[in-house]
Amino acid sequence: MNAKNPKFAIAPKGCCNYLTAGKKYKILKIDDDIFSIELDIGNQLAWCIRNGYCAHLNGKNWILRNK
Repeated sequence: MNAKNPKFAIAPKGCCNYLTAGKKYKILKIDDDIFSIELDIGNQLAWCIRNGYCAHLNGKNWILRNK
């Protein structure tokens, strides 16, 4: 179940190699249907699609949580 105003995004299995599957990423900013997180590779930010196809996940969806 995806949270309405999530604080964290969890990358699913099969995501791109610059993310860690199962890791909980803190959502830094939400803007309508997109949000930003800090990537595993340093201080780089990624904008992610909240619902639907996200290129960072190879077509999978983020698991969004409040805790």
